[in-house]
Amino acid sequence: MERFRLGGVPGVTPAKWLRVWRERVPDVPAQLVSIDEADAVLALQDGRVDAVLARLPVAGEGLHIVRLYDELPVVVAAKGHPIVAFETVTTADLDGEPMLEQGELTLAQLLETVAAGAGVAIVPMSVARALSGPDTRQRVVTDLPPTTIALVWLEAADSPLHQELIGIARGRKPGSSRGDREHLVEPGNAATGAKPRSSKPKPKPGANRPRRPGGPGRSGRPGPGRRR
Repeated sequence: MERFRLGGVPGVTPAKWLRVWRERVPDVPAQLVSIDEADAVLALQDGRVDAVLARLPVAGEGLHIVRLYDELPVVVAAKGHPIVAFETVTTADLDGEPMLEQGELTLAQLLETVAAGAGVAIVPMSVARALSGPDTRQRVVTDLPPTTIALVWLEAADSPLHQELIGIARGRKPGSSRGDREHLVEPGNAATGAKPRSSKPKPKPGANRPRRPGGPGRSGRPGPGRRR
């Protein structure tokens, strides 16, 4: 039986789209395949998946790329960290904090390291929600740009099934015109990471924050947000 394999990087949740797929394309089962972010294009090239939900930018030639939605960036910290007292933060609030990078770690391993109190990390909100444990907390970083999730597939593999998936992801009704060619992103633009403006208003930096304590943080240095 023919099937359609949809790859997904950590944090993506296409369950609703897959339910609609089952209704519209009942004769072609859709299978969600979990892949690492660095493996997104390779999974397409070696035939493990037919399309992938990936974060921009993606590097590669001969790709169709359709932007779907933006994700807010959050800082993840151990639950006892002083930053948890704020509703939102800015990058200035994180000055002096040990920032952890993914490097060769998986995202799950990175957040486990955060939970152990080794530092803080900035990740997309969907990743934090999917992979963070009970020993961490997250706060939106208001002055960082969002990340963008896109549907990516090989130009050579373009098919009616790919177009059907685009229609489902964009909320088109069954039988409506494809009309998605104007949304395709040239590979050169995708590699720059340029992002469309989000339709959601950005929260104002500092909005609805509690007043910062006057004393120093746990480490003896001024707490987050204190001016030196």
